Amino acid sequence: MTPYGPPERRFPLTPLVVGLVAGALWFASGAINGAFSWNGVLSGSIGAVFPPTIFTNVRAWPPVWGALFALTGVVSVAAGAAALSLLSVGSQTRRAAIITVWFAIVAAGTAVGFAADVATILSSWPPSRLQTALNGLGDHAAIGAYWGLVQGWIPAVIAARAHESAASRTGRSTPWLPVTATALGLVALIAVGVGGQRAAYTAAVQAEAVAEGHTEESGALPDPYAEGSPLATVAPADPNRQEDWCTPEQAMLLLGSADAATGHRVLSIDLMNFSETPCVVQGYIDIAFADQNGNELSVEIEHSGSFLTTDAGPARIEIPAGGSAIARLGWSSNPTADALVASTLFAAPYPGATRGSWPVSLDITEGSTVAVTAWEIKISSAQNDSS
Repeated sequence: MTPYGPPERRFPLTPLVVGLVAGALWFASGAINGAFSWNGVLSGSIGAVFPPTIFTNVRAWPPVWGALFALTGVVSVAAGAAALSLLSVGSQTRRAAIITVWFAIVAAGTAVGFAADVATILSSWPPSRLQTALNGLGDHAAIGAYWGLVQGWIPAVIAARAHESAASRTGRSTPWLPVTATALGLVALIAVGVGGQRAAYTAAVQAEAVAEGHTEESGALPDPYAEGSPLATVAPADPNRQEDWCTPEQAMLLLGSADAATGHRVLSIDLMNFSETPCVVQGYIDIAFADQNGNELSVEIEHSGSFLTTDAGPARIEIPAGGSAIARLGWSSNPTADALVASTLFAAPYPGATRGSWPVSLDITEGSTVAVTAWEIKISSAQNDSS
């Protein structure tokens, strides 16, 4: 018995060499391509000799994700090349061994590139349109295959020189080790790829939010992958709805003025009748909020007055042609740092009507209570003066 264990359990030398050399070449090719492309030197032709095996989209990722993806790619290529090159171990001629190992390198690079393509697709799933569901499939696989063609001969020649080793032949009984490592590596590559691309997209969204003036005082930075539920475009219909109630063809909602006092807030919403005939509205406006991630914000809506508002109660309001009704929202101020906040206000004249929306910056946070007053006729300044 040798120090390495019984011969039938020894790992073959040739596939191990192939894997190590293939992994080193994969990393070196991507690193050299990135270095030249980053500096603009030979950026258009360097890929012919050194394909971008550390795929170019990784540059936009957070550094930790990029490094982990590159490392996972190297391990996957090395394991895949070792696993597939086991086909060449045996009594083949040296020339046949070179061709077989070269093919193994091409196949390993293609598999790793294909895994990167799958990660790209999964990171943006579900797609906005069905015809774009598989966009990008094959892009990285082609890079991996081309890398195997232009550089795979190197580990193939090295493998052929060590091909006649008796240890190589005995190692054919243990192919499960590199095969298992390859499968785990590809799964890990897909997982890291999805995580890296999502982290990059989240960072880009947050950078855009900061550029638009979003600060810690206006709530947590957006997270496009945050869990939550989208808002319904229509709330359950009001069972008391009548045929003469205002329709979108007669009236429209207008976001009114805001006010504040002693830690309390108020915001008005008008319903303007732009038609030539009166229309009716009754009860309470339909209100909902979305957070900075576009998900429904959990807010308790109360039909009542607040510190700055008075609720006269639901009544049948006939809005004359050219006139307006008004409803008011009232709430207490809330700390917004690192919180989910109201970033979009959705409203409809009454439940069952289609909601419109406005982007807002309100200190209404998750769990807040918002008091809503019933519709009432809006008295213009001219009417106030005449009275």
